[in-house]
Amino acid sequence: MPERDKFLEELYLENRKRIFDFLFRFSNNFDTAMELMQDTFVSYIKNYSEREYSKERATMLLYTIARNLSINYSKKFSTIRESHTAEVDHFEHNVLSFEKKLENKDLETQLQNCLNELPEDLKTSYVLRILEDLSLSQIAEIMEISISTASRLVVKAQRTLYEMAKERKILS
Repeated sequence: MPERDKFLEELYLENRKRIFDFLFRFSNNFDTAMELMQDTFVSYIKNYSEREYSKERATMLLYTIARNLSINYSKKFSTIRESHTAEVDHFEHNVLSFEKKLENKDLETQLQNCLNELPEDLKTSYVLRILEDLSLSQIAEIMEISISTASRLVVKAQRTLYEMAKERKILS
């Protein structure tokens, strides 16, 4: 049992930030992402902790659980859209002017809004591939689809985001 506890502790320590970031991109709310991340690990422990999985397979299960929880959450609260923008980091040490920072923040918010409007499967595939840097095979496993479908979803998401950005004059 101590080995199992050690495995679970390492799994948590190695994946908590990535799972949180993944969930935050869906919810745009710190508290919601934190709650869903905790629920993800609790669900894993309740349902999978007794099974012998490699760390890679366990990580893929965590992403699958997190994805499903975020979908369930968004369906549950689909009538209430929360908008949360991250606070500007204090004492940033860069040479960007205040106006440039505002422009960048506005651009980030606009692009996040476009991402939020994507259908769930496109959003999930895009976030996992581009923002989380997972392979197509890992995405396929998490989303329970074929690798070719995962690839098509990522390409379609990129194309759709590009078209949305052009329509809204986000891109020149």
